[in-house]
Amino acid sequence: MNKKIKIAEKLFLACDFDEAFLRCKELAEEGNARAMYLLGILYGFGYGHVERNRDACLHWLERSTAEGEYLAWVAMASIIPPETTGVSTVFNGLAEMLIPLAQAGDIFAQYEVGMLYINGWGIEPDIEKGAEWIKKSADTGYFIAMDDLATLYKERALGSGREKDAWRYYLKAAGLGYRDAEYHLGECYYEGCGIERDLEKAVICYKKALSNGSMQAADALGTMCILGEGNVGDKHKAFSYFKKASQGGYIRSLGKLGDCYYYGRGIAQDFVKARTCYEEAWEHGDYFVAVRIGTIYLVGLGVAKDEKTALAWFTKSAEAGDPDGVYFLAECYWFGIGTLENKEKAITMYVNAAEVGQVSAMTRLGEMAQASKRYEEAVHWFESAASLGY
Repeated sequence: MNKKIKIAEKLFLACDFDEAFLRCKELAEEGNARAMYLLGILYGFGYGHVERNRDACLHWLERSTAEGEYLAWVAMASIIPPETTGVSTVFNGLAEMLIPLAQAGDIFAQYEVGMLYINGWGIEPDIEKGAEWIKKSADTGYFIAMDDLATLYKERALGSGREKDAWRYYLKAAGLGYRDAEYHLGECYYEGCGIERDLEKAVICYKKALSNGSMQAADALGTMCILGEGNVGDKHKAFSYFKKASQGGYIRSLGKLGDCYYYGRGIAQDFVKARTCYEEAWEHGDYFVAVRIGTIYLVGLGVAKDEKTALAWFTKSAEAGDPDGVYFLAECYWFGIGTLENKEKAITMYVNAAEVGQVSAMTRLGEMAQASKRYEEAVHWFESAASLGY
């Protein structure tokens, strides 16, 4: 391996992404497969000042594989869903090619072999074996491996009692300037995971992650503003954070931005803009916004009142598994909103929603039981709702 690519790798591992990008771009254009692999990762995640670019990511990773760098197949699957690229068809036998490279101490191969085991890509899934390889990579200095290993510890994929280890690995990766680890370290301080809860430190970590381009951190700061936590700012600041995160491609913030417009949080109330945000969020997989859209049509907020369209959105929400959607759909069948009354169907839906913690459904069932003088049942549902703070 020539000196130039070694220097590029060191820059990448030190999270000096802008300089690593320049060096990898030059080497990739000269035909260096490892540089193409690293360039694909830089484009795929948008590290440093490199703008995230799916097409450029695929281009360089595909060129890397064509030049014999099989690590690029795993990286491609990690960044872009395998079923959308056809990568899954080449997984068989990939582990056999990469394991010798990992055993020889290649830090990137160690990480990618770990990913093969954890995801079961072309090999029998084995989280513990995958974690062993990722730990080797992390302990050798790969920031992504540190962050992923910490997440395995935090989410108890390797058993309970590893929260302190999670915090340590996040801290180590954050110390290198890795934005995802900075964000996750903020989560640890916010949740009190592996370390004493400290909202001020959480804010510091989130702001540092945001300065390095983490839109998740912007979303977290916006949420803290709404909740009045950590002295981050007011609802006007929350709106700014959610807008920044949404514009930066963090889809979960779109629904929260819609809520700002819907309730007039930090911005003038605007149901049309709220609906636009909700519909875009829905298109990108945020199914919890469907209830909001349904409510907008049900009441006629910034749009002509349309009970059938409201019913359609509540149905979508219920089918996506949102308990609130099930409750509102039950309301439609109970009162005949956008459809014929169907009390029996409504009761079934109320029960389904209540059983997964929907407090309005619990209250409705309690009221029905009380009206029918089934007092014991009524008490059960009212107490259930009260225990959840309703």
